[in-house]
Amino acid sequence: MTRELGELENAVMTVVWDSGRPMTVREVMHALEVRERVLAYTTVATVLVNLRAKGWLGRSKKGRIFTYTAVCTRSEYAAGLARQALDHSDDATASLVALVSHMSPDQRSALETALRIAGTSQEEADRDSAPGGDGTA
Repeated sequence: MTRELGELENAVMTVVWDSGRPMTVREVMHALEVRERVLAYTTVATVLVNLRAKGWLGRSKKGRIFTYTAVCTRSEYAAGLARQALDHSDDATASLVALVSHMSPDQRSALETALRIAGTSQEEADRDSAPGGDGTA
C-alpha cells in the first residue's frame, strides 16, 4: 500500500529523485539548503533512515559512508497514490469523472496517451496469450 509522504519526507525524496544517483546524508542536506530549507544533519539522517525502513530508499555503503537511492520513481509513487484512492472509492467511475473534470488540457492529453499505450500493451498481452502464443489462432 502506498502511503502519502509527509512534507519533510517529500522534500527529501524530491532531492533524491531529482538527483538520479545515490546520495549521502550531507549531499541531501546541502541540496535542501539550496531549496531554502536548512535542516540539521541528524534530522536529514533520521528521515533517510525512516524512508529506507518504509521501503522508499535503498542504502549501500561506500567505505564508512552510506548512500541512499530511490527504490521507485516519482511517477510510480504518484501512480500508487492514485491506485490507492481508487481502491478506497465506492464508485470508481464517479471518482475518475471528478478527477478528469479538474485536469488541465495537458493532463488530459497525457491521460489519453497513457490509455492508448495501456490499451496497446493489453492488446499485445491478449494476442500473446492466445492459442499458439504468437497471436495466431
